[in-house]
Amino acid sequence: MNQIDQFNKDIYKCIQEHRTEYPDPIDLTKGEVVKVGSNAPEENWKTWIWVSKKNGKGGWVPEQLIQLIESQDEEKKGLILREYSAKELNADVGAKLEKVKSMNGWTWVRNVNTNQEGWIPDEKIMRIDGR
Repeated sequence: MNQIDQFNKDIYKCIQEHRTEYPDPIDLTKGEVVKVGSNAPEENWKTWIWVSKKNGKGGWVPEQLIQLIESQDEEKKGLILREYSAKELNADVGAKLEKVKSMNGWTWVRNVNTNQEGWIPDEKIMRIDGR
């Protein structure tokens, strides 16, 4: 990466180790219909909703990616509005991370040394690029 490219990136460092509690994350495609469960119980995660795919696999999804739809049965159903992966990035303290996008208290990052990508909670990272 040249110096000009580096100045256009949001660079963070991991300030608290992060290990995923969900090693088999849910992946969703735009237009997919899911069963909609409840919102996260923690006050600062209320904008995350548990959803389940037809195969029963579940995961947390940002509420703005789900459009509730009419259902013939009693289950709440939702339409996924854009592609989404719940993959979290395991990171050690001091890891350099490039921000890709942020949503609902989490940031999708790329580890600049390993090129691995995934979500990490905002409270576990700190911006270091000086902007």
